[in-house]
Amino acid sequence: MVDSTMGAELGNLRLGSTAAVETVISADGVPITYQKSGSGPPVVMTGGGLNNAAMFAELVDQLSPHFTVYNYDRRGRGHSGDGNPDEFTVDLELADMEAVVRAAGEGCYLFANCTGGMLAVHAAARGLPVAKMALYEPPFESPPVSDDYMDRLQALLAEDRRAEAVELFYRESVRFSEETISYFKQHPIWDAFLALAPTLVYDCTLGIDYSPVPVDLLPSIEIPTLVIDGGDSPQWILTACESLAEGLPNGTHHREPGESHVLNQKTTGPLITSFFTS
Repeated sequence: MVDSTMGAELGNLRLGSTAAVETVISADGVPITYQKSGSGPPVVMTGGGLNNAAMFAELVDQLSPHFTVYNYDRRGRGHSGDGNPDEFTVDLELADMEAVVRAAGEGCYLFANCTGGMLAVHAAARGLPVAKMALYEPPFESPPVSDDYMDRLQALLAEDRRAEAVELFYRESVRFSEETISYFKQHPIWDAFLALAPTLVYDCTLGIDYSPVPVDLLPSIEIPTLVIDGGDSPQWILTACESLAEGLPNGTHHREPGESHVLNQKTTGPLITSFFTS
C-alpha cells in the first residue's frame, strides 16, 4: 500500500506562487532565480531531487509572516539557468547556494530539503555565511546503486524517456515502493517531475559522490543546526540523520512521528520557525 502520509501530503501540495522572482548570477555566470516574499529576517530555502521552488508554496506561507523568504530554484529548474550540463560539478551548486545566501544577506537562515541538505552541509563546512540551518532528511549513507545506474539514467534522458528516468530514480535510488511510484504517476505533480527529470543527474551525482556523512567536516560547522527526519522513513536515513546531528557541535535532532521522506510542509513550518526565532 502507498504510504498514507505521503499520499496525504501530495494530496495537499500546491504548485505555484505569486511571489516576485529575482535573480542572482552564480560564479560561472548562470542566473539563479528565487521567489522573494514576506518580511522579517531572511530565510533561504532550497529543495532536493525533483523539487522546484513552486513545490514549496505551503512552506512559504508558513514562514513569510515571520521571515523574508528567498525560495530558490537550483540550476536547471524553474527559471534558473543550467549552464553546460556536461560540465556539471557539485561545486557549481555550492556556488549557486552561496550566491543566493549573499543576496539574502550574511547571517541569514537556511532551510534545505533532501539532497539540498547535503549541499547545505558541505557549503557550511566551506564557510557559508548563515546563522542557523534546518535540514529535512539529507540522504547521506543512502543504499548503494548498481554500477551501471548512472549510465542507464543518462541513456534514458538522452532518449528523452523522462518517465522511465523518474521511475528508475524513485525505484533504485530513493527506494520507493511500486505502489508509491504508481501513486505519483496518477498525481498532478507527475508532469512537474517529468519537466525536472534532466536534473536527476545532478542529484544522483551528489548522492553517489557525497554519500557518506562527512564526519571529518562536521566539527568545523559551528552554527546551530536542526536535523529533522520522519518517524516512518527507512531506518538507514534515520540513522544517518542521527549521526549528522550528533557530529555537529551545535546539532539538534528532531524526529517527527508519522512522517516520511516527503516533506510535510504544514508541520515543518512551525518547527523551523520556532528554531530560527529561538
